[in-house]
Amino acid sequence: MNEIYNHLARLFSYPDNTQKDVVDGLLGSLEKYSGATEKFTPVATHFLTQPVSEHQEYYIRTFDVNAACYLDIGYVLFGEESKRGQFLLYMRSEQKIANNDCGTEFADHLPNVLTLLPKMEDAELREELVVSLVLPALKHMLSNFRTETNIYKILLEILSEILLEDFGGSAFEPYKINQNEIACQNIYSCGMDFTKLSAKKFKT
Repeated sequence: MNEIYNHLARLFSYPDNTQKDVVDGLLGSLEKYSGATEKFTPVATHFLTQPVSEHQEYYIRTFDVNAACYLDIGYVLFGEESKRGQFLLYMRSEQKIANNDCGTEFADHLPNVLTLLPKMEDAELREELVVSLVLPALKHMLSNFRTETNIYKILLEILSEILLEDFGGSAFEPYKINQNEIACQNIYSCGMDFTKLSAKKFKT
């Protein structure tokens, strides 16, 4: 688990000169997942055939300028609501326990969440984090893309399929984002209905 999630985390991070090596490593790791290697082909082509400056511009166009989606899981789920603050506190705690370096990004930033997963000692808590929160967030992120050919949309689809395969058959319920509670345009929000996470981490 450690290798593939670390590789994916690097590809969802701001591009630098390491991406090409990451692509080579990820190609081998994807072989165990049905159809993932073939689906990864355009992503690999993107990172292997263009200069880093092009990668960076593409990344900015996707996530910063007229962003198709946001990479902070809590923001996708809760928008600016106070519940996002509670989720961030929880994520900071888990990141600290795992000694996972988040750099300058938030603790719920997708690459930081991906590098955290293999380091979590509580397998049940990891499973609920993925099934109840991460996967619903990824689904909502994917729904905001206007084009099927965006490289990061493809990469998000691959990540979702990998998580579903690794955590398939879970008894935890996916978190339901309530579109009627969106406070303003382009802000995500939802009603709270945690299971184990709410009992352990979100008591007020």
